Amino acid sequence: MVGRMFRDSSVEARSLIWFCVSVGMLVVIGSIAGWTLHGMGEASRWVDHTREVIRQTDQLLAAVRGAESAQRGYLLTDDARYLNSYETSSAATPEIVSTLKQLTVDNPQQQARLNTLQPLIAARLASLAEVIRARRESGAEAARQIILTGPGKRLMDQIDAIGDQLEIEEYRLLQQRSDSRRFHMRMGFAATLTASVLALLALLTGLIDVRRTAKQRDFAEQIRRESDATTRALFEAASQGIFMVDQTGKIVMANPATERLLGYSMTELLGKSIDILVPDSSRGVHSQHRKSYFESPKNRPMGLGLDLQAKRKDGTEFFAEISLSYVDTARGKMAVAFLTDISKRKADEQSIQQQKDELRQLAGRLMTAQDDERRRIARDLHDDLSQKLAYLAMDLGKLVSRPDAPATTGDLRLLQMRAAEAADTVRKISHQLHPSILDDIGLEGALEQYCDEFQERSGIVTHFESMNVPDSLAKEVASSLYHIFKECLRNVSKHSQSDEVSVRLDVADGHLCLTVKDQGIGLAATPRQPQGHIGLVGMKERAHLINGSLSIHSRTGEGTEVTVKVPLISAA
Repeated sequence: MVGRMFRDSSVEARSLIWFCVSVGMLVVIGSIAGWTLHGMGEASRWVDHTREVIRQTDQLLAAVRGAESAQRGYLLTDDARYLNSYETSSAATPEIVSTLKQLTVDNPQQQARLNTLQPLIAARLASLAEVIRARRESGAEAARQIILTGPGKRLMDQIDAIGDQLEIEEYRLLQQRSDSRRFHMRMGFAATLTASVLALLALLTGLIDVRRTAKQRDFAEQIRRESDATTRALFEAASQGIFMVDQTGKIVMANPATERLLGYSMTELLGKSIDILVPDSSRGVHSQHRKSYFESPKNRPMGLGLDLQAKRKDGTEFFAEISLSYVDTARGKMAVAFLTDISKRKADEQSIQQQKDELRQLAGRLMTAQDDERRRIARDLHDDLSQKLAYLAMDLGKLVSRPDAPATTGDLRLLQMRAAEAADTVRKISHQLHPSILDDIGLEGALEQYCDEFQERSGIVTHFESMNVPDSLAKEVASSLYHIFKECLRNVSKHSQSDEVSVRLDVADGHLCLTVKDQGIGLAATPRQPQGHIGLVGMKERAHLINGSLSIHSRTGEGTEVTVKVPLISAA
């Protein structure tokens, strides 16, 4: 309109128009200045108000802490002068709380926090008074017992927590109001400067600006046409299925990839309900989800782990990954869906999971077979070879004791000693492979015996404790827990640099729990175990084999705690 007026008017008329524009800009400058001053004044008032609330909150918490410190000083010194400070701090709190309530009357959240804080402070002051009274009447030990058993620490923690919430909220408001003040200042300055420059340049740039605007409009139109062409090309060439749906669920646009993916032609898709692409079992739920989405539209990216399925024209269903977006059009909001067929990826994931399960089962069977083989070898060593060596030692002893013993009696005695040593070595090897005590008197006795042997062998003080352990445990459970326990102590001896280790076997929350805890350097400072060692992986697999779980808690310099939990149903 202005350009047309300039084209149709004389120089005098154009000058008058631009003079009016300049006067208008001056009016705008004055209005901006007034708005800026008013906004800055209001923002400054709220900044000062917020700082006062923070100051009062600090005074309130300081008063409570002051009362607590004065009480502590009185308990330690029995100096009545501390009571003056205590009474001053106690007396100041109600007035400060009242002031805070008046200052935060515009903030319901802060009012609620103060309503919660007020009785807590009263209770804390009452507990302080009770301790002081006990100190006066019954002595320091009575006051100490009240402190140990009373709610004082809990009340103070709650007071500190609510006080922190009060200050956090006020600092947030302070930041917000300071930002508002700076915003008004910056905006006022920028607007005033801009309006001044525009007023100065209005008479000089009017005609040029109109011409430039026309050129920019033509250029923008060209860019828009090129952008539309590029968007259309990308839409047509995309490998994903892309379609647009209105709020009634009708498909209003689709790309060629959608046709190839779903088997529908473009004419079969446009104007049809999106429900034709949804499996029959999911249509009711999908309608509700579509309604909810249009009530509150938002972008939903790919890869959210949703198990979604779509249906082709021939009725076959396939796993799909669908991302959603929305656009505003003249017809209202439209949902834009990006559809990807992930059937092959799902099949690959299922195959990988199946292989993982099979490998885990194989590992479990191998461990079980290994334990059974160890048990068999240990039994053969103990019942056969060990017995034969013992008989050999006895026969040699009888031969030496005969009256007509040969001159080689000394050699025979040496052979007898070596046979006895061999029998003892076989017995130890049998015990290491599979302690017979595990079968004879159970897991509890086997753990206790091994702890004694470990302490004697390693020099590490070993404490064993058991409680409420069932009389009978499944063979697999006892064997797995025993091997995990041995691996834990081996790691303690080899890596932890600890002088002490504790072992506990008990029942808690329906689980049989084995805990091994040392006071060493922790896992973070422990050298990595060599490849192929059973290590932590083997321990976790043994726990999984008996439906249990293994957790490790360790911090550098604070030791390591290994806990194995097995459901009592599995342990029985």
